[in-house]
Amino acid sequence: MAIPRKPRLVFQSTIRRKQYFRRFAWSTLAAVAALAAVLALDFAANRGVADRRLLLVGGVAGIAAVVWFGVRAVVNLWRGLRRRDEDLRFFDKGFVWTRGKEQYKYGWSQVATFREGGSGIYVGRRPVLQWGAHTLRMLDGRVLKITGAHGSLRQFADAVRRYPARVTGTRMAQTLRQEQPVKLHPRLTLWPGGIEAGRHEIPWSQVEVRVRNGRLVILRRGASGKFHVIRRYNIRQVDNVGGLMDLAPSTIRNHQRERFEKRQTASEGT
Repeated sequence: MAIPRKPRLVFQSTIRRKQYFRRFAWSTLAAVAALAAVLALDFAANRGVADRRLLLVGGVAGIAAVVWFGVRAVVNLWRGLRRRDEDLRFFDKGFVWTRGKEQYKYGWSQVATFREGGSGIYVGRRPVLQWGAHTLRMLDGRVLKITGAHGSLRQFADAVRRYPARVTGTRMAQTLRQEQPVKLHPRLTLWPGGIEAGRHEIPWSQVEVRVRNGRLVILRRGASGKFHVIRRYNIRQVDNVGGLMDLAPSTIRNHQRERFEKRQTASEGT
């Protein structure tokens, strides 16, 4: 008898409101200290006890510090007042999301769409600046957003991408087999016979799909056998890119057997 395997944790995040209030307090203290320094420099300038040009430079730097820490204080206060305590635990079999007194438990099979809408600037694996959100839309209609407040958006996407991709890719294949379209973007629809990208209708026998530099690229094979770019989409604006990339290779291979047989023969010959 096989023993059920314990779910493996792949991503975890905890948010506590008190951390924002703590940051608010420290930022406020820093802003007050910077303001005091500016006033001290102004007093010194009026007394003529130091070079006025040096005092001017110090005063400008002090004012910039006051503004910077003042803005941070306001932002953290606003976040602390608006946010609730949250605990997110994502596993290879599903996830548990606790927000305040509410708790949501889902298996990956309950994901309707996953959109990688978050981005940022990173130094190595550390985020410097992040914006947008990764969005999970569930079959019951609930929408859950993972933002920079939950940690590294890149790390989250790398950790969980494969799980909704498998589920949504399988569901899209089933929908196409039922002769129904799948819309991923207002100008991108999958059909049983191919892909509709903007005004272009490309049969599976001529299409190629790739992801490059944050873009979903749709290509069409010309008479010469070479593929030409038809459309590019920002993946932050497309649903289920992972599911499409799970579905497309096998679908394209089935409709372009000659192309892949030639490639296999060429590789065996070398």
